[in-house]
Amino acid sequence: MGSGNGDAWSGRAFGLSLTGDLALEGVVASELDRQPDTRLRRVPRSTVDRLWREAHPSALLERRLVDGRVGLSVQRDPDVGFRVWAPRHGCYLVAPDGTDVAAAPSAGPTWRWERLVLAQVLPLAAALRGMEILHASAVEIAGYAVAFLGGSGVGKTTLAARIAARGAPLVTDDVLAVEVADGAVRAHRGGAVARIDPRELRTMTVDERRALGPIRARAEKWHVTPALASDEIPLGLTYHLVRRPEVDDVEIVGVRPYDPALLLGSAFLSYLVDPERLRRQLDVCAAIADTTPLYQVRIGQGSTSADVSEAVLSHASSALSSPRER
Repeated sequence: MGSGNGDAWSGRAFGLSLTGDLALEGVVASELDRQPDTRLRRVPRSTVDRLWREAHPSALLERRLVDGRVGLSVQRDPDVGFRVWAPRHGCYLVAPDGTDVAAAPSAGPTWRWERLVLAQVLPLAAALRGMEILHASAVEIAGYAVAFLGGSGVGKTTLAARIAARGAPLVTDDVLAVEVADGAVRAHRGGAVARIDPRELRTMTVDERRALGPIRARAEKWHVTPALASDEIPLGLTYHLVRRPEVDDVEIVGVRPYDPALLLGSAFLSYLVDPERLRRQLDVCAAIADTTPLYQVRIGQGSTSADVSEAVLSHASSALSSPRER
């Protein structure tokens, strides 16, 4: 992981080769083997504010907290770029082409402001640099990325953490970067942490908790550091999670014919709607539909997260060993 100091740093995440003086503890550090895609610069907040005073922004995204205050804001100026801000997380200015991030992190623990960088800033830079970004978690099984889609709160991140606790390397816990190369879909590793409800940890065995690695931070969800997948691996399977009260247990059924709406509905950073991004979305969805089986995971009312992870892990291991599926 990053050193956490102000020295020159480089790493890889979301398909980006990163460098700069903003060392990220939640990203795997690595030597540069090509020209960097994105430079991360730590700057005073006054620098971001000064640059933004020249902007004529339009609001792209605004999420509010339960008390009505703004919890996340994304604005765009076509010349200056994208301003991403959240209270207690800092303010970040992403260049229009994603090649530069001027970062003014907030005071406080590193893990807190890095959460915004991993959840919004780097995925945005990756999208601007040509990656397609899905709201999905993923693990590595038998050399392939296995992705989990579904609505907010359905259990994507928990499922990835549960399967990681069974020994599967983590690809990403919430945001998945993919691209098409030579007709195949490649998945890129995200951050180096997974978030999990501490109540889930208490239901795990000692070996499962150990497999999730050291606890980096304790908040509403605890940040753990499991074994990680390689920088880039082929996408092998896609599962769409839905909750079905009428189902008794966990059912996994193939989606035939393939429903591209499930992929398009899982697009992350929905405020990016320029024609180039829309064309890329369609191309990526078509490639996934052509090369990757899609299954629906129907989660019954009485099913636990352990039940779901056991069913999905068993199904994925079997499917990936079948020549018919591959």
